[in-house]
Amino acid sequence: MQRTLAAGKKAGYMLSFGATVMEFVYTYIALYGLTFFQESVATNYYMQVFATVVFFCFGGYNFLKESQPPTAPTEKYDYFDFGRGFIVATMNVLIIPFWLFIALWLANYDMTFDNQTNIIVFSIGSALGALAVFIGYAELGHYILARIGKIVKYTNKIVGVVFVVLGIYQLTQLF
Repeated sequence: MQRTLAAGKKAGYMLSFGATVMEFVYTYIALYGLTFFQESVATNYYMQVFATVVFFCFGGYNFLKESQPPTAPTEKYDYFDFGRGFIVATMNVLIIPFWLFIALWLANYDMTFDNQTNIIVFSIGSALGALAVFIGYAELGHYILARIGKIVKYTNKIVGVVFVVLGIYQLTQLF
């Protein structure tokens, strides 16, 4: 949403496409390695520790970051927006435990990920769903900001609080 507002819809869309690629990759990794993750309690613990640290860092950064008043998009698309989306999504390693949880839940309903076709089709569906959410989020953010400029003053604080709450939740899951 931030990139869409700063550089226009084309930049936001390209960022979304880049993030979608990593959504596919992480979903594929989660489903392909489902058996390993089911058997490795230590890996799950370290992923939770990492998630806790990441949430607290993002929360602190966003909470302390100064909010800028809304400005009109500059429409300065710079061809690196796809890469930005890819890089930002690469940092979202928490998607792997999410898809592992979903895969385990689906196993209760006889949905298995024991062949490449099932894994690839599910991963493509995950990526397309993520793309729809990313684009919808950018569109909604653009719409809201165009109508309610004062909310931007508190956006970073709200995002910071959400990340800190997620960090606290993750911390409680560790103990």
